[in-house]
Amino acid sequence: MKVVASAEAVDFVRDRGGRLYVWATSERCCSGAHARLRASTEADAQRDFAVVPAEGFEVFFARMGREPEELHVEVRGRRRKCLEAYWDNCAWIV
Repeated sequence: MKVVASAEAVDFVRDRGGRLYVWATSERCCSGAHARLRASTEADAQRDFAVVPAEGFEVFFARMGREPEELHVEVRGRRRKCLEAYWDNCAWIV
């Protein structure tokens, strides 16, 4: 998996310890269930993570059977900034 992170995302993660944790969550919507990625600088203790090589910080990706070709990481929000991770640049896991 190739990690593609914006400069702002790299700084955000570094300022919070240099570790990024990414896992999938399932959400229900009018057309059924969809899976999205969640990203945080704090680990989810209920998940088993594998280390993924990245430039600028450490990435821990939850084991889920398969991985995206590219993991895109960005910072969203103006007042309350948060990390967003995208599966092959898509909001939903494909």
